[in-house]
Amino acid sequence: MAGIRIQHPTQRNVRFTITDPSVPYSTPRECTPPEYGGCGRVHTHKTHHLNLDEMGACIIGDVLYEKIKGYLVAFGFSETNVVKKPPAMGIGLGPRIAGSGAWGNIPVIVAGEGD
Repeated sequence: MAGIRIQHPTQRNVRFTITDPSVPYSTPRECTPPEYGGCGRVHTHKTHHLNLDEMGACIIGDVLYEKIKGYLVAFGFSETNVVKKPPAMGIGLGPRIAGSGAWGNIPVIVAGEGD
């Protein structure tokens, strides 16, 4: 599976969340706190957590990219290139061990809330 590298024009070293309003959950789901790799919010719809690096970039799967492309563009992201062999991508929640999130306790940016 290929990946797509996307980049935000201003956000750096943050966990950026994008909610897909077309995919509601049957019951709300509590996300783990940032220090555990989540965002600490309660989600009522499918929410994607994107860890942006020091350049404001991250790689997402090509299938997911096609599903949320409109939201990414609406929140300022641009596609920079296709990554034919992306590194392993984690899916789902990690263990509830402080600092076990991909980047530990980093700032969380919620798309649509002051970005």
